[in-house]
Amino acid sequence: MTTDETYTGWSRVPSRETRAAVRQTSGAMAELVRSTLGPLGLDKMIVRRMPDDELRGFVTNDGIGIIEEFEGETDDPIAQQYITLAEDHEDDVGDGVTTMFLLACDLLSASMDLVDQGVHPNDVVEGYSIAAQRTIENWVEMAVPVAREGELHRDTLETIAMTGMTNGRTQSWPLDQVVDTVVDAVLRVSDPETGTTRLDHADTVAVHGGTVTDTELVEGAVVPREVVDAEYLLPAEGPILLVDGDLTSRELTADVSVSIDPEDPAKTAESFDESAGIAEAIGETGAVAVVVTGDADMQVAYELAGEGAVLVRDTKDSTFEYLQIVTGATPIGPVSPGASIDPDVLGHVRLSRRDMARDTDWLAFEAPPGTGQPAVTIVVRGGTESVAEEAERRIRTGKNALRAVVQDPRALPAGGAPDVAAAVDVRSFARRFDGREQLAVETFADVLETVPKTLAHNAGLDPLAALADLRGRHDAGDDRAGVSADGEVVDDVVAHDGLDAFRVRVSGLVRAVEFVNGLTRVDNFLVDQRVPTVDSVLGEPEYDEPPGNLMAGPDMDD
Repeated sequence: MTTDETYTGWSRVPSRETRAAVRQTSGAMAELVRSTLGPLGLDKMIVRRMPDDELRGFVTNDGIGIIEEFEGETDDPIAQQYITLAEDHEDDVGDGVTTMFLLACDLLSASMDLVDQGVHPNDVVEGYSIAAQRTIENWVEMAVPVAREGELHRDTLETIAMTGMTNGRTQSWPLDQVVDTVVDAVLRVSDPETGTTRLDHADTVAVHGGTVTDTELVEGAVVPREVVDAEYLLPAEGPILLVDGDLTSRELTADVSVSIDPEDPAKTAESFDESAGIAEAIGETGAVAVVVTGDADMQVAYELAGEGAVLVRDTKDSTFEYLQIVTGATPIGPVSPGASIDPDVLGHVRLSRRDMARDTDWLAFEAPPGTGQPAVTIVVRGGTESVAEEAERRIRTGKNALRAVVQDPRALPAGGAPDVAAAVDVRSFARRFDGREQLAVETFADVLETVPKTLAHNAGLDPLAALADLRGRHDAGDDRAGVSADGEVVDDVVAHDGLDAFRVRVSGLVRAVEFVNGLTRVDNFLVDQRVPTVDSVLGEPEYDEPPGNLMAGPDMDD
């Protein structure tokens, strides 16, 4: 590391050391999740020491779940970039994070090797971009249509959902018995004609007790809450009021007893309570249920019961937002006595208790027919809390895969088949180029094959032998040859129920290449090693002239 004397306190890491650091971090990040890829991938146990000095651990093979554990825990700037990459893909697509992440790590490591060999970063970027475009063209040709005669084929949807949830292997997670429920939920909130899916209208909730096969689809929202008072009013159907805040009365206290209501001398400043006035204002709307995010007085609940309404308090923000979707209600702020509530803010609900075989009471909020948008909840069961939560995570992934298919009704063979097919095509395509771009295109093809190699390794196969076998089958015209869910090299993974959503794979490839191309152009780390001061935090320091060394071009040789 060299110090820039003109800009005291800034250090510049030489290009070769920068590339070595990027390569090392890329390899380390890849190894976090490499062994989890595929139906036979292994799990990771994440163990973290909590602030109370206790150890917390959980087991998962979810790529994004593993990667996110390191958020805020590393000072490595490249690792931070990788974590953001994974989180962005999860937020946008919700499936295929591990495959996308491994491609990004291996492509970036390979680009650092190319630059070390004398290939200019711009040539690497150009070669990778050409190869990526060629890969997408190849995948378009081998894509499997999901829609038939204008309708989505249900069996194909179930296959894609199963690949998303279990990678096609059901021995450990028998989600094949609930996949029809997942497909039903997504189709209920989708419009295939416009390619839109409102997954925020298809919630999932994990409930321990029973087995995963007891998972069910229910109308509306199901939440672990109980009414504050007047449970005898349930079930109820009618208007619902959502209050974002508290529903409490203001109690006036004083050392003297002063009458404040000439018609009721009993109401004095030391005993005045607004509960009745709040309940009366709400009662005039005809609401049968009131849901608040904050606290609510028992007296308010008692007075509301007299108005024919039940009260639910301390509602989580996520639940509150979903209730807006289910009921069509618009939240308002706290209610005061004498307030006039606009009827347009009311929603409509059918509210009832639901037995979830748990000690905690659960409430079901359903929109009466014709009064709201479709909204459902998948109640995911599991023998323990951790099992139920892991099953819920897998089902969420399946939902995301189905959403991608509704948006683009095409699929790709799983098991590394499209990666080998594209690698064979890209490698042949590379011969059209001369010089350094050809090296980048060929390297891209080599990296594509790391996906089937990893799948084969995780299945207990010899990776090189499996890859050679796959290349031979693809050369013979078997474009769907890949590694099956049972860990065998087969001629057609589609015949073995291996399908991925086309949009998931293409989005992952594009995101990985854009990420890698951006970092390939980085030739130095410029590190600010100064002790933070008020000036450096609140404002940029001024200089008489720009620092000379920072304006220099890339030093390819240091």
